[in-house]
Amino acid sequence: MYGTWYIIKTRRGLIITAILTLGITAQVTNAIRDAIVTGEYEPGQKLSETALSEHFKVSRTPIREALKQLEREGLVEIIPRVGTCVTKPTEQELKELFTLKEVLEGLAAGLFAETGDAAEIIKVQQAVVDMEKAIQTSDNKLYVKANSVFHETILEGANSSKLSYMLNLLLNQIPYNRYVFITIGDPVRREKSLNEHKEILDAIEKGDREAAEKAMRIHVKASGEELRKDIVKKLKEE
Repeated sequence: MYGTWYIIKTRRGLIITAILTLGITAQVTNAIRDAIVTGEYEPGQKLSETALSEHFKVSRTPIREALKQLEREGLVEIIPRVGTCVTKPTEQELKELFTLKEVLEGLAAGLFAETGDAAEIIKVQQAVVDMEKAIQTSDNKLYVKANSVFHETILEGANSSKLSYMLNLLLNQIPYNRYVFITIGDPVRREKSLNEHKEILDAIEKGDREAAEKAMRIHVKASGEELRKDIVKKLKEE
């Protein structure tokens, strides 16, 4: 277990105690969640409690609790007499996910245009510069990284913990970045995506909340539609 040890002085003497910063169940939950989100565990893949227990070198109890938490988050499905499988979203569920993503990211961009500080705006500007460089050098990995920085900085700069929680919970239901590489491979879509990011940045630099929200929603809708099609195609192949 990880934790911090404290020595507490009382009238009866010294007491050594430990306050755990992160319990075993939380650690296992985070590790399995990361494996699902990054695509290490594929959609539809069966997860064995025994195998996970051996892998993480813990008893099956924290594994079971971790899987229950991940089921509440929509990342796994626990099927009686069958076992636990990584959630495999349907086409309708993907449509709903991207519709919500459009609304939430639009809101984040609008809030960021109003509240984002200079350092955060510079970080977003650099992300766009990196996207341009990635296109010039055909570096898809750099493009995806810059794209992540762009959107993550805006979300953080929106300064809304509830909004961040809801959007991250939503995106965790699919290995998002793994599929982004698919659409970025299309040079036409990549160029359009860059221009959409520039429009979002322009609205943010002007502090125009309405324009920033609108530009972000247009971008997320366009990229989401392409991404949804590719994810559906990929899931049918698996």
